[in-house]
Amino acid sequence: MQFAKPALSALKTESDVEQKFVFPLLVSDLPSGLGYQPSDIHTKANVKGLAIDKGERRKIYYPDYIVTVSGLPMLIIEAKVPGSDLSEAFREARLYAAELNSSYPTKLNPCSLIIAVDGRRLTAGHADQAKPTLEMGYDDVEPTSELMGQLLQGYSESAVKNMYHAIVPRFRPQRLWKPRKLVGGSAIQREEVPINNFGATISADFSHIFNPINHEDRVAIAKHGYIPSKRRERYIEPIDRIIRAATPPSVSQSKTLENTGKPSEIVKTFRSGRKLEQQILLLIGSAGAGKTTFVDYLQEVALPADVKAKTVWIRINMNPAPISRTEIYDWLRREIIEGLKIAHPKIDFDDISVLKSVHAPSVNAFRKGVGRLLEKDNTAWNAKLADILSSLSNDLHKSALALARYLTTESGKLFVIVLDNCDKRLRDEQLLMFETAQWLQREFTGLVVLPLREETYDNHRNEPPLDTALKDMVFRIEPPLFQAILQSRIQMALNSIAAEGNRTLRYALPNGMHVDYPASEQAYYLSSIMRSIFEHGLHVRRLIVGLSGRNMRRALEIFLEFCTSGHIGEEEFFKIRQSKGQYVLPLRLVTTVLLRLNQRYYNSTHAYLKNMLSIDEHDARTNYFTRLMIIRFLLKKMDQFGPKRLKGYEQIGSIREKLSGFGVEDSVFDRELEALVRGLCVVTEDFRVENLSDEDLVALAPAGLVHNQMMGDVNYLAAIAEDSWYFNKEIAEKIALRIRDEDTHYSNLTTLHNARDFLEVITASKDRERAAVCAFRSPELFDEMTDLTKSWNSIESFERATVPPVWQDVYKQFPVGSTHSATAKAVKAFGVFVQMEPGLDALMPASKLPSDYQHDPAFNEGKAVTVKVISVDPYLQRMAVIPIS
Repeated sequence: MQFAKPALSALKTESDVEQKFVFPLLVSDLPSGLGYQPSDIHTKANVKGLAIDKGERRKIYYPDYIVTVSGLPMLIIEAKVPGSDLSEAFREARLYAAELNSSYPTKLNPCSLIIAVDGRRLTAGHADQAKPTLEMGYDDVEPTSELMGQLLQGYSESAVKNMYHAIVPRFRPQRLWKPRKLVGGSAIQREEVPINNFGATISADFSHIFNPINHEDRVAIAKHGYIPSKRRERYIEPIDRIIRAATPPSVSQSKTLENTGKPSEIVKTFRSGRKLEQQILLLIGSAGAGKTTFVDYLQEVALPADVKAKTVWIRINMNPAPISRTEIYDWLRREIIEGLKIAHPKIDFDDISVLKSVHAPSVNAFRKGVGRLLEKDNTAWNAKLADILSSLSNDLHKSALALARYLTTESGKLFVIVLDNCDKRLRDEQLLMFETAQWLQREFTGLVVLPLREETYDNHRNEPPLDTALKDMVFRIEPPLFQAILQSRIQMALNSIAAEGNRTLRYALPNGMHVDYPASEQAYYLSSIMRSIFEHGLHVRRLIVGLSGRNMRRALEIFLEFCTSGHIGEEEFFKIRQSKGQYVLPLRLVTTVLLRLNQRYYNSTHAYLKNMLSIDEHDARTNYFTRLMIIRFLLKKMDQFGPKRLKGYEQIGSIREKLSGFGVEDSVFDRELEALVRGLCVVTEDFRVENLSDEDLVALAPAGLVHNQMMGDVNYLAAIAEDSWYFNKEIAEKIALRIRDEDTHYSNLTTLHNARDFLEVITASKDRERAAVCAFRSPELFDEMTDLTKSWNSIESFERATVPPVWQDVYKQFPVGSTHSATAKAVKAFGVFVQMEPGLDALMPASKLPSDYQHDPAFNEGKAVTVKVISVDPYLQRMAVIPIS
């Protein structure tokens, strides 16, 4: 956009100067304007007024415009009515800049540029200089003007950004430290807890039950372990309701199955038989909702025998399908041919009589036509027929059509083509899957069953090619409750154990010894793990369900990883065996497993639960809250309709603009958003996880909700404390020292120490960011997005459950550095004990006392003494003080 300078006659009021001259000049492209983005310009309507000047001249001043870079104020613009005193305007803007800069660390002074303009004249200069360094007239505001060149050189967007990048390094020291990196070399940092052989055996023996892959295993699940999803049983627990808080917008455009165990809606459709030919049946559901398992169940169990007898099914796994329109159709033809042959194992398709029957229409046409000319020459007749059959067999399309006709149409059966695993594709690839389904619909006389992720259908149902789908042929499936699926799969495993008889297994102890046990005791382990998941006030179940969303496949994978975690040691096996499966693992242990899996030290990159307060050591301007603010911004949008009327979705550019005002740089925002997408905390409209653009839409995923809730879990805070960067080396080393000790690494004491130390660092960082971000703006939204109240409450609650009452508020009552009156209690060789209050003693260490302190009457029992607190540890119930004379 080019700046069109208004006529002087059009500039009569201050508002005219602001709206017709200043703002267009700021946002117009170089060289006619300064090239700023509107989002970087803040008007007096949304900035805070600050007190400037002294004595009678003191007043609350609001600048007309503040220009920021990543939330940092860099330039003040003051607009005045034509003919005003610009020197006074420049002076007031300088005073405001000085007040603004006082909110930032010493010598930072980000707000260093001033522009004052009345339409007729423009002056510009630095906030620390009394007089402007540049003065321009109305006629000088032209791209060809030398003074305009000076204005662009010192005050354009690129110039101000260069100043910003020169300032940013002052925000942080040269180096940061991470506790996990201080415990030892890379091998130690990646140390894994010795494998849980007991659980690994279970995983190996029963993975086909918890994670069925081949058709035979899936059929077994369909026949013996299928769990229906019933409408009246959905969303029983809060996490289930939260996961489905954003109701799919197309519920009215599809039929939600009331009970997938008795899918009368689909069975009724299948009773139409061959009337379904050349139609597409869409099965809509979330990833891992059980669409494939439901189709297995429908085919093997739910369809009445008379209906099933009139169908021929082939299942095409679309996972290996080429994502190319030039390749996928021949690939599908080959899959159809192979699938039809597998569905009819008793037929020898190489037999010449079968081959003639498959291509009967072409054979008959030959016999009635050209073949009649060769009737008297049997050799020539057979040679010609062989050429025809060879040509037909080598033609994939004709072969697939002929085989389908022979095995289905001529038998009066409905040909059902199921395209499995389309929902694992990206959005554009899923839409290609629908296009191929339409091709199958046109070319083959059959019914195409296409499972799709509900987001794809919901977001694009009114766009080609999904807009052609018939409402009566769109069915929505909801996942059953996780606990029901898990109980069913465990019961299948137990039945398998019982059927095996007396088999002996072995697991290894850490000392190298082996323990033999009957396979029947696997049942105890499975029962105990299931109890541990469901009997801790539903906390663990909520974690697993939330982290997996409605993806029950992922939930079962988490369960298998839980079973094999090395954090479940031999002492736990003993308790499980002794209780015959009635033992419940301690919540602390269960949480440790979910946080760390088989890693000894928490590592956000390899964990299901990510570090929501992560920074990068190489960032010029670090911000602990980037991930958390993205999550909470999207949380506020969950019940709102965003772009394209998609509920809960927001444009990336809008989030970027909001967080930029909170000090988040573009490169940091891009990296952390992609980390959240890869961590399944945020979902993109098209399911991409990289190369996202500002136009892309994103929404909060169930795992994002779980992570926001985990900010109120002291075990989570203690874990991420290990894998966070610190500006203070001493704090990082203290945490590293605690977690280096295997015996106390996961103790309540270490958990409390690490969580509190970490949260104090984060709170201090928040206070610094708040002072910077809110120097000229209202703090309400920033406070909401960075609120740590639940985090502190979790520490205090944990402390109350761990520390005796008299020590619980000792941090607040006796902060380090404070002075108090105490009473001498006992003199020892290592120091003097004093009573701070009844039941609360402190030690004056001998190293802090005179050499003859044991003979000093000032420390006799009962003597009053004034002391200064030098250290407090309520968890070890220790306080150190020094006397003040």
